[in-house]
Amino acid sequence: MKNLFTANGGWPGLLEGSGLRHIEVESVSKMLASGTSILGVKHCTCGSGHCPHVKYRCNTCHCRACPSCGKKATDQWMAVQHNRLPDCAWYHLVFTLPDTLWPLFFHNRALLDALCRLAADNLLYAARRRGLRIGLFGALHTYGRRLNWHPHVHLSATAGGLDGQGVWKNLAFHEKAMRRRWMWNVRNYLLEQWGQLVLPPELAHITCESDWRRLVLTAGGQHWHIYRSKKTENGRKTVNYLGRYLKKPPISGSRLAHYTSGATLSFTYLDHRTQTYQQESLSQADMLRRVVQHIPQKHFRMIRYFGFLANRVCGKYLPQVYEALKMAKPGPTPKLYFAQMAKAFLNVDPFSCVLCGARMVYTAAISGLTVKGLVTHAHAIARMRYVRA
Repeated sequence: MKNLFTANGGWPGLLEGSGLRHIEVESVSKMLASGTSILGVKHCTCGSGHCPHVKYRCNTCHCRACPSCGKKATDQWMAVQHNRLPDCAWYHLVFTLPDTLWPLFFHNRALLDALCRLAADNLLYAARRRGLRIGLFGALHTYGRRLNWHPHVHLSATAGGLDGQGVWKNLAFHEKAMRRRWMWNVRNYLLEQWGQLVLPPELAHITCESDWRRLVLTAGGQHWHIYRSKKTENGRKTVNYLGRYLKKPPISGSRLAHYTSGATLSFTYLDHRTQTYQQESLSQADMLRRVVQHIPQKHFRMIRYFGFLANRVCGKYLPQVYEALKMAKPGPTPKLYFAQMAKAFLNVDPFSCVLCGARMVYTAAISGLTVKGLVTHAHAIARMRYVRA
């Protein structure tokens, strides 16, 4: 991933242009500096007292645009969800938008904040009508298999819920009814936003509220799709699926492993319409633009929880759910640490002295650049392949 940004001056070339958001410059600068002395260094010495071995460990960026840091955050989130989610049947659904509206959400990213809530309302409404409280968690994705701009919502819901007496009852959802309410929710939400939006070039012909209403009420016709997977025995499958994308870049390093710093690169994706694998070739600059456009705004929550999983009520209702399902109350999830993950993956203890086998001891730290300093020196960082501590 770093090679994609640094080769041929690709990222410095984008920086010299215009149109990049501040969070894109900040995130990529942090990602390129991750694991180098630019972010600071920890100084470790051998604890045996007579061994001269010294080890330097460079700080990481903890950024969602970084594939290395995203691995730890993903594994920690997945471990928490596996431990926390009730052991019952689950549905997984995908709520999509017509492509006519995609540019609108691209130029008005604040609109993305409501999509998970509008999608979850479909299932919460159906559950309320049956007197049940269900659990849901959703994730917003802004990219498709081709890394193009394609905002949509992934939503997982329990196939049942608690009634007023604390009894667990099964529940099914009507796909056509969900689609109608999804269309109604999104259209009403967009109609309320008139006068507060930046219209993209594709919608420059919209000059008055009547034109806006006509666009919103006819966009996509009846082709607002909701995809529902088969019911699964538990939520683990969905957690594993979403975990691959939520806290990491939209494309994995393995799909870019063949890149040799050339002017173009290609990747393979599954075309849902034909159910065949297709290959797409892009210039380096186009690939960089596709990757960085999916970096979320700062503090934007990609994952949302609803129903009895909502943060404000989960402490009250989750114990009731465990009791209704005859589950043992789960204990706290162990926290993941770098040394633990490195030892499991490489079978090597990173804090073991390579000379005598004693334990390395932290002795000092050298501070690095702040985020503001990284952005200020973004051009210099972008041109660096690596920096030795």
